[in-house]
Amino acid sequence: MRISTSMIYNNLLSGIRNQQTIQNDGNAKIASGTRFQTPAQSGLDYKVSLDIRHAQSATQNSIDASKTVESRLNISQTLLNNMGNILKRAQTLAVQQSAGQLSPSERQAALQEMNQLANQFLSDANQTWQGQSLFAGTAVDKPAFTDDGTGNISYTGSNQDRIVSISEHQQVVSNIRGDSAAFSAAFTAMKDFKTALQNNNQTAISAALGALNSAGDGVINLTSDAGARLSAMQFTRTSFEDMKTNLAKRLNAHEAADIPAVVAQMQQSSIALQAAYNQIAQLKSLSLTNYLR
Repeated sequence: MRISTSMIYNNLLSGIRNQQTIQNDGNAKIASGTRFQTPAQSGLDYKVSLDIRHAQSATQNSIDASKTVESRLNISQTLLNNMGNILKRAQTLAVQQSAGQLSPSERQAALQEMNQLANQFLSDANQTWQGQSLFAGTAVDKPAFTDDGTGNISYTGSNQDRIVSISEHQQVVSNIRGDSAAFSAAFTAMKDFKTALQNNNQTAISAALGALNSAGDGVINLTSDAGARLSAMQFTRTSFEDMKTNLAKRLNAHEAADIPAVVAQMQQSSIALQAAYNQIAQLKSLSLTNYLR
């Protein structure tokens, strides 16, 4: 009788421990919302989760890299658009100055404005973003252009593009380089126009108009190129953001606990647990009665 009672008692304790494990696991699933929290609970499922999270991390890196490229191209496009507007104003001045005989004061006023326009163009061409030169290629620590003091502007950047890795298999050029012919044409056209104004050379003023028009077209082409690449990068980022959303859905579907099923299991476990407690209490009472007899 003692051996039989001991066996029953031990079996009841084992059952209680199992039910307590079910209760603890259920509480953990409800608290976390997931089916498992450690590799020991579900090794293969845990590995699948790690793989999905790795893909999520890579996708987020791609999104961040895309945003960097977008920002760089966006500010470059804005500056190129400003430079295009400067050339448009220079073209207007050239039309006005080539239209007929103008007074020395009018020529001087035009020259002063052209000096301001040329300085602004150079300033835009030497702009930085996050402390790095925009149009100097990979030579980000120095201005893209320098003035020798006589109005001759030269490119002092590098002839290498700034490459950004968007993903393991995709790299993109994220910059517009200042050694493009459009920049040199613009600087030369503005310098020649200023010289023509200084010399009051009507023929040279008329010639400068054509050069300014051509330079303006070149800057417009650069602006369009930056815009096209910006649009492509925005499309790429959107694709990665869609991928990020799908990965999140996939991870949730893979890990999410069936809360109603967990609650139902815990309720059944609670009933079994209470029954085991009652049986142990009865067993102890029976053993005490037998002992008193």
